[in-house]
Amino acid sequence: MSETAEWGNVCSRVDTCALTGAAAFFTGIKGAEVLVNGPLWCYFYALRHLEKSNSRLGERFHGSQPDNNAVVYGTEECLTDALDYIRENRAPSILLIENSCSVSLIGDDIEGIASKAKLPFSVIGMDSGGLRGGFAEGYSKASIRLWQYLDLPDIKIKCRLGVNLLGATTAYFNGRNDLEEIKRILETANYRVIAVPGAGSELETLQKIPAAQLNIVINEELGLETAKYLKERYGTPYVVAGIPYGLKGTLRWLEKIAEVLPSDLESVREECVKTQEELLAAVNEARCTWGELWFDKIIVAAPGTTAFCIAQTLREEWADTEKLTVICQNTLKDLWEPVEADEILLAEKDSKKIEKILQQADNTLILGSSSESSVLLREGKNFWCCNIAYPVQDEVLLATAPFAGIRGAGHMLQRLWNLKIKAQLPY
Repeated sequence: MSETAEWGNVCSRVDTCALTGAAAFFTGIKGAEVLVNGPLWCYFYALRHLEKSNSRLGERFHGSQPDNNAVVYGTEECLTDALDYIRENRAPSILLIENSCSVSLIGDDIEGIASKAKLPFSVIGMDSGGLRGGFAEGYSKASIRLWQYLDLPDIKIKCRLGVNLLGATTAYFNGRNDLEEIKRILETANYRVIAVPGAGSELETLQKIPAAQLNIVINEELGLETAKYLKERYGTPYVVAGIPYGLKGTLRWLEKIAEVLPSDLESVREECVKTQEELLAAVNEARCTWGELWFDKIIVAAPGTTAFCIAQTLREEWADTEKLTVICQNTLKDLWEPVEADEILLAEKDSKKIEKILQQADNTLILGSSSESSVLLREGKNFWCCNIAYPVQDEVLLATAPFAGIRGAGHMLQRLWNLKIKAQLPY
């Protein structure tokens, strides 16, 4: 068995398939709906992941439920029945029909079948099974497929300081709260957020996307290819900004955007200074009692952009460590260089090494998911876990506090300090 295959046994609990990623993008459009043309296993697998960010998602997420014969001889009958139900009971602004892995092998013309159904709404069909990649690949492909379908005319008069946020998703852990904080910071800096494809904007709003002066890529693994497509189609420049963690990180993130599209950042700077004073006072008091925020080893394991941006802020602002290891689910290009990590590993390439590191980790802070912490738990290691990615089985997150931005800086410091303090308590 190859190293990639072996790591897949572990990583399958962290990443999800392309079908889930494509569904995440379309269900992130207000009023849009998704029909999974595949077995119930694929339907419930995707639904289980996506409904964590939207408990009512099942109302807009449908399945054709093909039987074994359909998987061999074709799914037209099952698909037509599902489309009839949606036509009679739902009124989506647009419908994505996506084939699962097994159904993709049949070669059914799903858009042709939908055309026969004479639906009163727009339909997009695509193959998006797990054989075609993970969550990021599915999300990215679905995004580009939407813009190809809409084929929007260019808008010559651009919206002053208008920006779109690409590669944003509420399907990442705490993604909705992080997105709201990102939008708040941009608006404080006088930018106007026009559209956030796949994370809350309606189809009508998405048709204004060519009006932006700049496209801001939040998660590189989700939005970079879309940014390239929109630049080629409409000439809109883009910047791969990443996710703003910490106070210094937030200012650096905003300055990176302002280099391409200048704006007045003074209000954000003032807020950062004020927040820094408040945090410093609280942290200094904690230092007097508990010492420095130090962990012997830190492992960051998350989707690409989250992992890299968190790691950078850890080094600059939050905690000290002897060794910082970053386990990245996705290969990144633009955000790779700035990260000051001692070791950077890719889930798809470094399977043996990752497995060994997790099994041997001791006195380690894990910023990752329950998938990594469960390995250390089984090995009987001493560790602290701060969840930043799905799956999360050992924490309930109900508050609207972000991890990102100015408000998120205090939240993350609070989580890290509390881990250190609890570790030193005798009870």
